[in-house]
Amino acid sequence: MDRPTLTTEQKRRFEEILEEILGGYPIDRGIVDHVMANFAAAMDYWCEPDLLTIVYTGSRLADRQKVRKDLTELYDRYGGFRILIGYDRARDKPSGGDRYAYEWAAAVPDVTVELHPAPWHIPELARAAGPVRNGYMIGLVQGRGGRYGMLAHLFDGSTGSAGAAAFARHAGMAVWGRPA
Repeated sequence: MDRPTLTTEQKRRFEEILEEILGGYPIDRGIVDHVMANFAAAMDYWCEPDLLTIVYTGSRLADRQKVRKDLTELYDRYGGFRILIGYDRARDKPSGGDRYAYEWAAAVPDVTVELHPAPWHIPELARAAGPVRNGYMIGLVQGRGGRYGMLAHLFDGSTGSAGAAAFARHAGMAVWGRPA
């Protein structure tokens, strides 16, 4: 049977609640600290790993080796991570950075891949499907909380990736901008 997991944010909130409860009683501070430390250790069993989440955006003109190199550097620095990519595996679109990021991530065991293709099939979004998808991925990651950032492979004149990176910065997200 799989055990249910808590996010690190849920664990933090449970610790706050216990601290409030214990603080309402005349208990020696040393005992409270001991209970809190043991509670935190026990909760670690129930928590999912605090993986870094990366939103990827890349120009269609991105270089495959550059994408792989930059993802490998992030992997070497942070270990396994979760990556959101706006790639449609069934249609093999878009080409370039998104495809290369997917190929790399799918081959690395400690990396969890989430694909979020743009909704080009919705007529009302036909001209804005890419930016809508990019904004959705940024909001999704921020809503989940935890550690997150964006890797952006940018090419002069590319508005899609540059727009996603600009929006991520505007939303307060760390952006690792790299030449495509």
